[in-house]
Amino acid sequence: MEKCVKKIVGHPLVLKHKEKIKFVLVGGVNFVLDFLIFSLLANVLGLFAVGANIISTSICMVVSFVLNYNFVWRSKKSKRETAPRFVAVSLFSAWVVQSLTIWVVLHIFGDSEVMNLVAKVLGVGLGTISNYFGYKLIFR
Repeated sequence: MEKCVKKIVGHPLVLKHKEKIKFVLVGGVNFVLDFLIFSLLANVLGLFAVGANIISTSICMVVSFVLNYNFVWRSKKSKRETAPRFVAVSLFSAWVVQSLTIWVVLHIFGDSEVMNLVAKVLGVGLGTISNYFGYKLIFR
């Protein structure tokens, strides 16, 4: 098993796209955490979906910063320099891109537990794209 892992990790294609793979892994962790918190707030506690999104993404932003700074980008820049820019990019992606997507989807298709989750997934997808390019500028 260990040889297989070393073979995969050392594969030229993996090495070439290492940064993107790490970004997707961290994004996956954050997505699961964000989705669970959002689902709890919106579908169990009955918070309005946009409000639930703002709370869940705010919590996940801290986890995301630590993982992106230390694991994905291995930034040499100071946290004092990168944190404010990270927050700005993250808030734009989470509170503007995601929340706007959620609002539009719910406005068009109606508010239900299923549509809350569909809207969240679509918002995360669009927010991930803006995050990747923003974080790349911040941490390099």
